[in-house]
Amino acid sequence: MLARVLLTGFLIMSWLAPSARADEFGLDSKGYFDALPSNIVNVALPEFGRDLIIPGDYGLGNVIPVEEVLRGTERVARIFRSPELEISHRRPANLQVLLGNVTGLSVWMDTPPLQGDWSLSIDLLYFDGTRRNIFAKQMEPGVRYWVSVEPHTRIDCRMSTKTTAVKVRLKFILTLSPVVYAVWPDLLPMPYRSIYE
Repeated sequence: MLARVLLTGFLIMSWLAPSARADEFGLDSKGYFDALPSNIVNVALPEFGRDLIIPGDYGLGNVIPVEEVLRGTERVARIFRSPELEISHRRPANLQVLLGNVTGLSVWMDTPPLQGDWSLSIDLLYFDGTRRNIFAKQMEPGVRYWVSVEPHTRIDCRMSTKTTAVKVRLKFILTLSPVVYAVWPDLLPMPYRSIYE
C-alpha cells in the first residue's frame, strides 16, 4: 500500500516538474522544439518556413549561430532543427544556416517512413560571395552524417527528391548539430493528405 502511494506521488510530481525550455536561455519558445534535452537549444527562427505560399526557397533559418557554448559549468549545444518543411520533385528546398565556432556538424533528416530517395547538397558560402561544395549525398532518413565545415561561415543546404509516385505531401525535418542526440518519435513528421490534392 505504501509503495503504491509513493509511486502515485512520484508520477504526479514528475508530471508537475518543469522541464528546461528555450526561453530559459533567452530564446523564444517554439512549441515542439521545447521537448529537446535540457542542454540542447534549437536556434531556428520561430517564423522559419511558416508563411510561404509556394515552398522552396526558405531563406536564412537562424540568427543565433549553430555552435557549442559554455554557460557557467554546463555545455549548451545550439542546434538548427527545422520545422516540418515541404518539398516536391519539381521544387527543391533551399535554406541557409549561420555557423559559429564549429569545425564539424552531424547532419540528419527525419521523414515519414514511406518517403524515400532524398538528396542533400551543402555548400559553404564565403563573405565575398564564392561558394564551395562540402557535402553531396543520397540521404537515408534517420542516418547521421558528419560534415566538416569552417567556423563562422554560412552554409547553403539544398534538399531535393525524385519521388513522384507518392501522393501525400512530402515533408522533412533537417537537423544540423555540433553534438549527437536523440528525439522522441512525436517530433518526427507524419504523412497526411489535404483536400487540395
